[in-house]
Amino acid sequence: MMAQQRCAVAPRNSSAGTALSSRRSAASADVRSSLLRSSSFSKSKNKNKNRANHHSHINTVRAVVDPEKDVIFVLGCRERVAQCCVDQLSDNERSAGCQVRAPLPSSAYQGVKNPNDIRAKELLYPDRPMIEKLSALDAVECLDETGKDYAAALGAATGVILASEYAPTLLEDVRAFLANVAAGKLPKLKRVVVLSHIGVERRDVEPWKLMNRKLVLGTGVIGGVAKPGGAPLDRWWDAEEAIRAAATASDDVAWTYTIVRVGDLRGNGPTSVTYGDAMLALVDNAFDVRMQDIEIEEGDCFEGYTKRQSVAAVMNRMLTTPSFRVLNKAFSVVSTGPVDRERRRGWDVAKGKSPPPISDKTVDEELQPKEEEETAPQGVPAPVPT
Repeated sequence: MMAQQRCAVAPRNSSAGTALSSRRSAASADVRSSLLRSSSFSKSKNKNKNRANHHSHINTVRAVVDPEKDVIFVLGCRERVAQCCVDQLSDNERSAGCQVRAPLPSSAYQGVKNPNDIRAKELLYPDRPMIEKLSALDAVECLDETGKDYAAALGAATGVILASEYAPTLLEDVRAFLANVAAGKLPKLKRVVVLSHIGVERRDVEPWKLMNRKLVLGTGVIGGVAKPGGAPLDRWWDAEEAIRAAATASDDVAWTYTIVRVGDLRGNGPTSVTYGDAMLALVDNAFDVRMQDIEIEEGDCFEGYTKRQSVAAVMNRMLTTPSFRVLNKAFSVVSTGPVDRERRRGWDVAKGKSPPPISDKTVDEELQPKEEEETAPQGVPAPVPT
């Protein structure tokens, strides 16, 4: 995977997206409440077990987050990039101790019928293992987006990570987030980090043009209404443009953003125990072991895949770095490798034992300005004998 010689930098002027709101059913309120209580049980029992140790390290590193004051919201936690972000925020010395909130739609707390046994009376809760695993992390709390606790916690948010992997969902999250900002519901907001996709500025050329083809959905459903679909790069771009427009709307805007563009996502996250496709899980585990390094460039660059754990590490570092170089900019990130056999040794692909995420130091080094290759001047042509 080679970087493009020149990377296009996204423009800063466009119109913001309109707010998107949704009405969700409250029929399973009791079920949601019981799940919320059970998911926070292990966390509340040990929520301060590591905080004293974390604070002893936080003062020795440079970061713009304060564990005593900052509250970080991570949106998209039904998917693995956001789950990786939460997991690493809780553990990284620059953010450990900060309150991390993982808002989830009410449907994540609702049971569904067993698709393999139509006679079963008990409901299944597919998101429960994920909720309990995230809630067990230090200083992490999962919230129902329709609950009162979510509305109250939103006012304390100082940082927001929008990490939905599905373009239409990310666009919805961005519009809903900006609607809350416009309504004055995030008065303490300072930093926003948004997931996007490489190719958004090259979607008129192949292979991005094919990837961005438009589709019509619902044509094969009896009684269904056809609606437009596809064009994922357009959706990613719309989300980017909405963020840029809102952040530069006036001099009174107090928050800055960074956009992290990635390739097709691979690799498993911290809750991969709930990942159902065993064969694909093995492929992702192997990717985690083989592709341990990254490459970062400003603008829209590269082709290839990006490891979820690495994406989370980069997004979190964009939130905690004191560097002004990342403010109101977009960066492309891809995984590189395979690494040599010595670095692959000791990890068990079959059991999901993968290398740890890349370090903040690695991200910082990749963010440093790259020295342009100097081309040697051509010499005078050798004389031709006559």
